[in-house]
Amino acid sequence: MKGFGVERIVTFFFAEQSIELEEDIWSPAFSPIKSKCEENSDDCDFVYISDILRASNYLPEDTDIFLLLEKQQYLKGKDTSKVSRLQRKLIFDTITEILDRNRQLPPWKVFSLSNAKPSLQKLWFEFQRIRERDTSEDYFVVICGVLKRDLAGDAINGWQDSPVEMSEAVLDIERLIFKDLVGETIRDLAAFAGKSTVSAPCRKLVF
Repeated sequence: MKGFGVERIVTFFFAEQSIELEEDIWSPAFSPIKSKCEENSDDCDFVYISDILRASNYLPEDTDIFLLLEKQQYLKGKDTSKVSRLQRKLIFDTITEILDRNRQLPPWKVFSLSNAKPSLQKLWFEFQRIRERDTSEDYFVVICGVLKRDLAGDAINGWQDSPVEMSEAVLDIERLIFKDLVGETIRDLAAFAGKSTVSAPCRKLVF
């Protein structure tokens, strides 16, 4: 009964918001993307990515979003062959990875409204960059391209923005500062105790 209820919610969600979704996608902010999609009518990735983003924002985390999206593809009469399903699965996994990476933000970026939830336009551009990396059949060219983008500070997987590593580095710096302060305080107390006539017991500082 629980799974059936979720499916009914998803079906109602897509049905009621189809008009609203279309207006949001083809708003003036997305006009460049619209023109690109119109030039290549066979590319429906943008619409599928928009469905993934909306479902990820509104459905519970334990929901099998891919399965529910596949049911929507079937109801819409889209191609449900094994090849098309695998292609959509690849897109779904890529977008999920991008969304998960955006959720792993350090504390100083969590409250930023621009980083709280990635916009559809940003998600689409990131997906396009990743897809462009795999267009070449020459593995040497692919590897060189990846290294070139990484060393140049690629916005996806480059060295400029590494929130997890930066957070760990901040914690390490805090520990070092705290250790230095405690050590300096103990040395001052030891010097003061040496001048005093009353001897104090020695204690070892362990970190």
